[in-house]
Amino acid sequence: MTSSPQKWTVQQLRDDAETATIAFRRERLDEPLELYSQHFKTFSGIFAKIVDRLPELKEPQLDVNVIADLMRDGDSRRAFCYLTAPPISEDDLKTLAEASLAPGTLKSNPDSATRIRDIVFRILDPHRFPWIEENRNPLPEERAAAIVASSALVAARKVETFRRNDAKDRQENKVKDLLLSIGFEQIKKHDIPNSSRAPKPGQFMGETPLAGARADVVATLRDGRIMAIECKVSNSSVNSYKRIVHDTGGKATIWHREIGRANLIAAAVMNGVFSPTNLEIVQNDKEVALFWDHRLDDLKAFVEAAK
Repeated sequence: MTSSPQKWTVQQLRDDAETATIAFRRERLDEPLELYSQHFKTFSGIFAKIVDRLPELKEPQLDVNVIADLMRDGDSRRAFCYLTAPPISEDDLKTLAEASLAPGTLKSNPDSATRIRDIVFRILDPHRFPWIEENRNPLPEERAAAIVASSALVAARKVETFRRNDAKDRQENKVKDLLLSIGFEQIKKHDIPNSSRAPKPGQFMGETPLAGARADVVATLRDGRIMAIECKVSNSSVNSYKRIVHDTGGKATIWHREIGRANLIAAAVMNGVFSPTNLEIVQNDKEVALFWDHRLDDLKAFVEAAK
């Protein structure tokens, strides 16, 4: 008889969600400030230079060498984009100005450089840089406050991105290590448009497109069924709807339609804060098997039993 992943009761989902939330809180509270402080220090130096050059940038006749210098590397470009309120992305700035941010291109195209300057000054943060609008030099305390506020904005966003990506990467690696520990073979990843291109039984691959939707890990169980595993990290109950219902549930619908429920198991390994209500929806309505990062032995037991 073909084994099926366990379906959890509402109370079990609540209990596990609480355990995961407690672990999330502990991880956040114990997290060192080192990474934030490192980014803050780096961008403090960058913003100090940018703030001091704002008067040059505002000159009617723009010196393209000034703006090209401010675009010389990734950190400098990011800092430049963070002058606005709210900060904009490099892609947004390129789209709004219809210009490349490459220093060489800016030097050879004064019109592009001017458009970039004009866009940024049009939406420059008036609270961080009040002296620009008032056409005066900044007070020492205004300059210092602008550098601190700007550096904190970037550092916070960098840490936030690192947290999200690092947590997801760690989770994917834990799933892969688990599969390797029970004798599965990791193979080179490739697109899987249909079941014929899936790994062979006892094999798995990392993130790859599967029948029209990307899966974090794709394994073929020893009984021949494909298991599409999503690694999900959430920092709030509200965020968990997007992560687990909209994203994973939406993919499960595609996979079940294209490959068939009898041939594929959609699964999620979760870490962080999740709403039990959202978990109930994705398990019972979307037919997604749920596993927890804090209890991966459940996943191990299921995979081993699927023979």
